[in-house]
Amino acid sequence: MSTRPSHLKMIGISLVVFISTTGPALHAQTLEFEALQNAAADAGAVEAQLQLGEILLYGNRGLPQDKARGMALISQAANAEHTAAQAVLGKVLLDGFYVEADPETGLRLLQAAAGKGNRLAEETLGRAFLWGEGTPADPIKAQTYLNSAAMKGSPDAMRILGEQLIDGRIMDQDIAAGVLLLERAVDAGDAKAQIALGSLLLYGGSLPKDRPRASALFIEAAKAGNGEGLHHLGADMMWRRVDPKAAKALLIQSGELGTGAAWATLAEGAMFGFLGKDRRGQFETFAEKARAAGETSVAKLEALRQLYGINMRASGPDAIHMLEQASADGNADAAKFLIQLVRDGNRLNVRKAPEQAAIYLEQYSHLLDPADRERLGFTLKLAGTRRFDQFDEFTTEFESRPDLKTPDFGMDIFASNPNFAIYVLQSRLKQQGKAVGPPDGYAGRRTLKALSRACRTLPYAHPCRDTVMQPKIIGELLAQR
Repeated sequence: MSTRPSHLKMIGISLVVFISTTGPALHAQTLEFEALQNAAADAGAVEAQLQLGEILLYGNRGLPQDKARGMALISQAANAEHTAAQAVLGKVLLDGFYVEADPETGLRLLQAAAGKGNRLAEETLGRAFLWGEGTPADPIKAQTYLNSAAMKGSPDAMRILGEQLIDGRIMDQDIAAGVLLLERAVDAGDAKAQIALGSLLLYGGSLPKDRPRASALFIEAAKAGNGEGLHHLGADMMWRRVDPKAAKALLIQSGELGTGAAWATLAEGAMFGFLGKDRRGQFETFAEKARAAGETSVAKLEALRQLYGINMRASGPDAIHMLEQASADGNADAAKFLIQLVRDGNRLNVRKAPEQAAIYLEQYSHLLDPADRERLGFTLKLAGTRRFDQFDEFTTEFESRPDLKTPDFGMDIFASNPNFAIYVLQSRLKQQGKAVGPPDGYAGRRTLKALSRACRTLPYAHPCRDTVMQPKIIGELLAQR
């Protein structure tokens, strides 16, 4: 459902949000809209043009969406050097969600508005430079813009910057400053900040675990209509087998609040027997709810059931066919899993076939975002070689793209070519002066000891006590910048 951006302000005209769109309320709303239209007809009424343009562009107030007219009005106000209009138009052109993206123009408008102190423009530029959206990533610029927007009271900027300072992967870590920013956003009543801080306290790592505070933050967010925190809490309880009945209730409540991923988590829990008996019945119930909520990850769960014979006869070819059909229907999660599965095989009923995986990547590349296409293409190169003389070249390529580094990508590299993953870590540790032995891609005694020491520097160090050769740990180590 579209919502009207919070930064909109009326000058001389009061637009009221009506609960009902029938009878007197609809009539009053129509009159208000007509008044705004009349005001916007004045060539100098840039504020009214911006407000009417946003209503039409986003389809707010229960009115039909008219993107072309909305963009024309916003552009008219922006051309008159209206700062807020420049920020809105720049964001729309950079995002490319409502109209075709034009990053060059969008960035120019945003920088003009930010130069005049506009908070929305600063926040948008901070995101763009942080994630490399429409422009090369630049953490220093990202931090500058986000900090300025946060100082002006933007909860989104406080939350984003706070998370990054605590995480320390992209920006220099400053946990105290990051927590302070998140607490400020929480005090402002920002539900997303409540969930962000609650998640850090729930799982521990950079911050000490504090489940009671995390639960309280998640409950407050749920009161505001955001059930994502309840999803985190319920999933954590379910996977740890802590009070499965309460975990199930929390996940159901989260799903009913609109968190589609909660239904997918319930389906996965049912599939693996974490919700008691009747695996098949519960899986199908929750999977249907997840599909209705638009959760495309259910296709992967259904393929896993088929692969490993969970409540059915195991069949690799049937699982592949199922994923092909889902991918053909536009399911990006299914396409990604299909490529990974065929790339690596599963040592049971799917053979490793990187060449076929490359065909799938080309066939379904339109479903994937550019970063995922690059990541999968890189892992396919790794999966197709066992030549150690190419590892230096691949390592240089990998290390030159810090913007692509994530724990999931690290795990995917480890899955596609474990020797290369170890080689990268050996090379990195050797450059740091650590004793790892020769960089040969093999986890010998000295390498394992060095990896174990490196593992203890991760936020989640407790799995290191078992074995460092876990996909999650290797993925986290590879994701370090």
